[in-house]
Amino acid sequence: MADGTSRPLLVTGATGFIGGHLALRLLRDGQEPRLLVRDPHRLPAELRERAQVVRGDLTDAASLGEAVRGVRAVLHCAANVATWGAWPDYVAANVDGVRKLAQAMLREAPGARLVHLSSVDVYGFPRAPANETQAADGGGFGYGRSKALGEAALREHARELDAVVLRPCNVVGPRSPFVQRVGDELRGGLMLKVDGGRADFGYLDVDNLVDVMLWAAGAPQAAGRTFNVRDPVSVSWAAFLDELRRGIGGRGLLLNLPFALADAAAAALEAPHRLLHLRREPLLHRLLVRIFGRTCGHDIAALRAAGAPLGRVGHAESMRRAIAWYRDAGAR
Repeated sequence: MADGTSRPLLVTGATGFIGGHLALRLLRDGQEPRLLVRDPHRLPAELRERAQVVRGDLTDAASLGEAVRGVRAVLHCAANVATWGAWPDYVAANVDGVRKLAQAMLREAPGARLVHLSSVDVYGFPRAPANETQAADGGGFGYGRSKALGEAALREHARELDAVVLRPCNVVGPRSPFVQRVGDELRGGLMLKVDGGRADFGYLDVDNLVDVMLWAAGAPQAAGRTFNVRDPVSVSWAAFLDELRRGIGGRGLLLNLPFALADAAAAALEAPHRLLHLRREPLLHRLLVRIFGRTCGHDIAALRAAGAPLGRVGHAESMRRAIAWYRDAGAR
């Protein structure tokens, strides 16, 4: 019988930002990851040619069973991460998909560990940093509520399933949709700064997140735990925006508004979209105001105490990589 380390790790969401970085790290570390993807053609050639690829998704029980069979751990990155979306779409990916994945693991991979990427959005954007003991119902926004319900779906199987929940803050790095979106506005559009940008950005380099995910896949002390994840630095929104703007040579406008005024403007702009059930995202809405104006620098004392690797890639190097990617490939 093969030992546990010879069994593959399954990555979901490998065509996305975080899952793609994770899958490539495994490959370059000499492992042969297994990937569950809907469209293999969206994978980089290196992954298409060298990884084990299972075509399917979280709604397909047959493909889920094939994907998880015989793995030693599942690193679950696939999710609907839209900042403006329809509630049924969030539920399908972030709640029902998590439940179906857990059920498939119990059938086909008993004893395997699930590392589930949730989000600090489950705290609902409090004014002060939150730790893992605080209420986490997702607040009033679809993405956060769906991620909270996804965590609850895992707790339904807490006695049978070895699961670790990670709640990342704002993830930065090459190919980041977040860097793409903010960079585009800073380059030549209009970017909002709330209350002078004094809120903590909650900075997390993508490679540092991958380090924590791989640690969580095997660390005995992580079993059954939930952890906030960010880099051990404090970076304000103002500092992040200023550094990115300088680095990309941005000429866009920065509009600074008090939180109350920004929130009122966002409510007015989103109202017709909600009334008419428009799928197109409004220029500004209340979730964005909270992302920019409430702390994302949540408490990582539990992660530190558990011995997780933190901050291997320093802030300056992380920003250098993100800016270089944007200037080379991200700017459209």
